[in-house]
Amino acid sequence: MLAGIENRITYALITLGTLVAAFYFSSLIGQARIKLVFTKEALLHVWESHFWFSWEKDISIPWEIIDTYVFEEDRTWDSFIINLTTKLRYKIDRLNIIPVNDDFDKLVKDFPNLSNHFKEGVELSHDTAFNSIKEGVSKYQSKSYKQGIYILTIAFIILFIFKITNSGKLAGILSLGVIGSAIAYYWSMINAKK
Repeated sequence: MLAGIENRITYALITLGTLVAAFYFSSLIGQARIKLVFTKEALLHVWESHFWFSWEKDISIPWEIIDTYVFEEDRTWDSFIINLTTKLRYKIDRLNIIPVNDDFDKLVKDFPNLSNHFKEGVELSHDTAFNSIKEGVSKYQSKSYKQGIYILTIAFIILFIFKITNSGKLAGILSLGVIGSAIAYYWSMINAKK
């Protein structure tokens, strides 16, 4: 009997150690550090530490091609997206389920004023009309996203009514509850910026 308890404790410790090691190494491999530098000519993305097996070069984004910016928060990621007039995007993601000591929130807060200050200086020196960098539309505000949520909500209601009227099994209702809570979360994301 004692050997069985020792084996369970050993298995539990091995499992716990494996999970901790997997989380630590995956976060170590999947993180990089960058510094954004605002200059008169461009927004510079400077690598302070790269992802493993990555040899990306530093990025320079001229102020003339920066169009809009968007901040999107999700359950596990915060994203700051800069849309360019060339139809490309520059995106910074931050994992928000663990505390990270960085200045991502300061970037989100200060970007509109700083970027427009630098862009205005560049465009005035080129004698072109000043087009300010404005906040864009997030994916949660897009028409296709809203249509998808409408369709999922209608499908959920139909499945819920079908489940209630045909069988009262608790397992099916609980799984519908999980789906319903996910739909409710994304409805809250749609209504968050209104």
